[in-house]
Amino acid sequence: MPCHSAIVEKNVTVKADETVENALKALRKGKVSAVAVLGEDQTFLGFFSMKVLLRNLIPVSVAVTEGVQMDITLPAAPGVAKRLQNMMLLSVSDIMDRKPVTLEPDAPVWKAVSLLTKNGNPLTIIDDKDRFYGFITYDSLVSDLENFETTDS
Repeated sequence: MPCHSAIVEKNVTVKADETVENALKALRKGKVSAVAVLGEDQTFLGFFSMKVLLRNLIPVSVAVTEGVQMDITLPAAPGVAKRLQNMMLLSVSDIMDRKPVTLEPDAPVWKAVSLLTKNGNPLTIIDDKDRFYGFITYDSLVSDLENFETTDS
């Protein structure tokens, strides 16, 4: 069973030069977990999601790989809100995830299961010419597996 059968039904795309504000509106309007960012030639460049947005709100001095738990409280809400306001005017290409986990449309579904459990949502499906096919999410994958009918011959 190829993984392309598990692609979410509703995929939303934005152009790389769209503002973060417009990409956020597209996320909300489409009620999706991520939007694909496409170049002028419709090739897949990356994706934008709430996780990407929030990750970019963290000051570089605080962001560390592997995540460090901090047992102190910082009164940072006004600063974070101001950072968000400033980010709204940026191009979505400035903050998008440029190195998402990708898979080809005809890859076996078990590979999608493995990649999603290891890396999280969304899993991006692109072809050999970097054209965007769609996203696979936990929900779309489980739904696809539930609908899969086995045949004994």
